[in-house]
Order: sequence, then structure tokens, then C-alpha cells
Amino acid sequence: MRLQLGAKQSKLVAGTLPSWISPSQPLGIAESRALSPVLTHSLSQLTAHRDCRRDTKAEPLAKPFAKHAGHVLLAYIDSMNDSLWILTPEIRRELEPGQFSLCEMLGEYNRYALTAPALDSDGKTPMKSLWREYEYVGKG
Repeated sequence: MRLQLGAKQSKLVAGTLPSWISPSQPLGIAESRALSPVLTHSLSQLTAHRDCRRDTKAEPLAKPFAKHAGHVLLAYIDSMNDSLWILTPEIRRELEPGQFSLCEMLGEYNRYALTAPALDSDGKTPMKSLWREYEYVGKG
């Protein structure tokens, strides 16, 4: 968050953050470095769960989480465009593998469906940039 914000602006920014991020201690490089593997590795590992109709089975969480990937990407794009919130290049670099993982979960068709109605012109440019970077670096 930008320094020297008034009470009203601080409250506005705090209302947009997930509950696990405190405005007084915003996401830093170390936290970004720790978050990215959650999206890249943890969601792709097999996780056991009980099915009401069958016994316990193991499957990755990425498939059920995929329906939320677009919303997480939208929140990321919104935070990049928010003038009251700062995502430094270092933090963006640390979050990049996780963002690429979300792009992979989203798929191209869902990206088009997400981009058209949900993003304004300010949001489409960073989304296109992220997707271009994903196609060039992330898939490789």
C-alpha cells in the first residue's frame, strides 16, 4: 500500500485485500516468494479426499480450483491498476510462476470469456501482457 494514505483511503484499500493480508504489513518479496509455490506445486499435487459415493481417492486440487483461477487473476490485474496499491517489479517477478499456473488452469477459451466483459481497457492491457509472457515463458 502507498505510504501516507488518509484513513478513508487506507480503509478503502484494506477492504479490497484478502483477509490474510494486513494493510499495515503488506505483501512483501518473501511472502510473494512463499505464495507462488502454493499456486504452482500445491494445487498440482495429489490430495486425498473422501467421496460420499466411494472410498478415499487422491486427485490434484487444480481441477476444482480452476473455476476460481479467473477471479484470482482479475484480483491480481485490479491490484496492478489500483493507484493506492503498489506491486513492485520484484513482487511481480516472485508472483509470476503462480500467475502462469493460473493462466494454465484458466485456458485460452476461458481467458477470452473472462477478458471481454470483466476487464476495462486499463485491465485488458496487463492481462494481455501477462498472457503473452505466459505463452512465451510460462509454457516453456
